[in-house]
Amino acid sequence: MADSARALPSAFIFDCDGTLLRSMGMWIQVQGELLASYGIETTPDDFAQFESLSMMGECCAYHDTWGVGANGQEVYDKLMAMLLEHYRAVVPARPGVASFLEAVREAGIPMAIATSTPEPAVRCGLAANGLAGYFDIIVTTGEAGASKDQPDVYNLALERLCAARGIDVPGHERVWVFEDAVFGLKSSGAAGYRRVGIFDAEGRSARPDVQANCEIFIDEFSDLALEDVCAWGAR
Repeated sequence: MADSARALPSAFIFDCDGTLLRSMGMWIQVQGELLASYGIETTPDDFAQFESLSMMGECCAYHDTWGVGANGQEVYDKLMAMLLEHYRAVVPARPGVASFLEAVREAGIPMAIATSTPEPAVRCGLAANGLAGYFDIIVTTGEAGASKDQPDVYNLALERLCAARGIDVPGHERVWVFEDAVFGLKSSGAAGYRRVGIFDAEGRSARPDVQANCEIFIDEFSDLALEDVCAWGAR
């Protein structure tokens, strides 16, 4: 039992879109619909350059790039309304997510979400899939003041999670980040976090690139047991 306790990670930090929820296809669809409502024709590849930004950052970039809306806030408000409707109705959880999160909760490992998506949309998607009760906090790149090309959002999520639990902030090597985006895997890894990389067939990250930038790689949470993560951390 003592060996098992020593191997237990200190915290888990999860991305949301493409990691917990199968929502990237929805995002690509809605982004196109948003620009089409302004009379702009786009392809999914047109949005790749904005993927690491916060949603407000993306909307400001749409305004600057295509001249849509009076300003970024107008574009943001329109996109948010569209997203909330889709998160409520059509976005499923990834296979095996609920069982994995339940095992983590039973083990007593604190969990947070670090995301580029605004908190209301994240909470909507989690609630629609029965996942809302697993996470102490949700932190966004907008709050962190930097995209996921930098580790700021993971660092802030860890600090707030530990404050919420009343525990000391552990070394990053004791914390696991779960991500589908290669830029997030790279920045969190450079900051010393351990990483579970999950491939999202609807996302923009190639499977070999995800595999190359994580300690543990999975195609779905149904492929992963908590014991696998604990065993890796005990090396």
